[in-house]
Amino acid sequence: MQAASLLDGRWQPVLAWLSRVADLDATARRFGALVRVRKLRDGASLLRLALLYGPCGLSLRAVAAAAGDVGMAALSDKAVLGRLRRMSDWLEFLLGQVLAQARVAGDGAVSGRAVRLVDGTVIRGPGGTWRVHARYNPTSGCFDDLVLTSDKTAEAVSRTVIALGDLLISDRGYARVRDFQAALAAGGGFITRIGWRALRLRTLDGQPFDPLADLPQDEQPVEHRVRVHRFAPVLRLVIAQIPDAKAAKQRRRVERRAARSGHQITDQTRLAAGYVMLVTALPDSLSATTVLALYRMRWQIELAFKRLKSLGHIDALPCRDEQLARVWLLAHLIAAVITERMAAALDTACHASRGSANHRPASPWRLWETARHILLAAIMAPTRRRSRSTLAKVRERLTEGKRQRSLQAQQLQPA
Repeated sequence: MQAASLLDGRWQPVLAWLSRVADLDATARRFGALVRVRKLRDGASLLRLALLYGPCGLSLRAVAAAAGDVGMAALSDKAVLGRLRRMSDWLEFLLGQVLAQARVAGDGAVSGRAVRLVDGTVIRGPGGTWRVHARYNPTSGCFDDLVLTSDKTAEAVSRTVIALGDLLISDRGYARVRDFQAALAAGGGFITRIGWRALRLRTLDGQPFDPLADLPQDEQPVEHRVRVHRFAPVLRLVIAQIPDAKAAKQRRRVERRAARSGHQITDQTRLAAGYVMLVTALPDSLSATTVLALYRMRWQIELAFKRLKSLGHIDALPCRDEQLARVWLLAHLIAAVITERMAAALDTACHASRGSANHRPASPWRLWETARHILLAAIMAPTRRRSRSTLAKVRERLTEGKRQRSLQAQQLQPA
């Protein structure tokens, strides 16, 4: 199926694409999501139920009403809750399958290595805190891998898939020997930002090395050959100045963080805030300026997280129940991967319609926003024309339960 068919605004093309990714019925049974075939008779209906609850932002009662409206089944909110709670392992499997289907290999190569950005983001809700570990392809503008864990699981490059020969670009949270070893073990490389005292740096003859002792005095970066304690390979340490305005902003951020934690920052920390320090094992054929330019690409994964939160609203986690929260988040991540696929198809359609190689590029933000609107409309679209009896059943699912006190809005209505 062509990716452009996902833009039809109907559920059937989306379902057809998902069915190519995995056998929804068989996998739902294998992971315990589909136990008894009663009102919801297949995996496709269960997946749609999860998407109605997560990305569409409906309450349990509204999901029950929507399930009847789109022609799936007449369910109560309790029935919806029971089915959702059994889905988490199945949705995690489907997320991996969808990512594998959408993954693009071997593009955006630098020195024969595919560039990938690695980072994580935290999502807080009333029932707990979660972390999404991500690997991002800056060339295709899509996530290569997404893994959901609790916030107790630390960031590491090994949390996500590491393909053979990847060049992994990461921030200070990944400045650890085990992360360097994982990247090199896969035959790839890394560019990682470090703090001025995050690693035990050594000179080539084993003496302690102070990165603040030889800082750049102008816009040109400086480079040193260093070793890291308990790590054999020689690394390149690249240090560059941050523009004055950004350096001042970074120092204020450091001071606020120290004030919140009750710490007193040192003059060295205040000085280091004006510089970016990178370590890499890339060959000398890539200059220090090129290494810095590659690291700046890391901002693309921050923008991707911002799309997930500002447009996808994945940070609006409403659930107190841990199982339900996991289902809600996994459904959001599956929808995000489908949205990226649709956004790419929409961008291709824009290229074809203009018929010129010199047209202005489309905004990734607007493409993602439009694609998400199309996806949500497809999930919510009824499979048949609404009748009066259908609307009556929908209203029945939305009515209040038995209560001793009547609603005030009803008291104000004329008899």
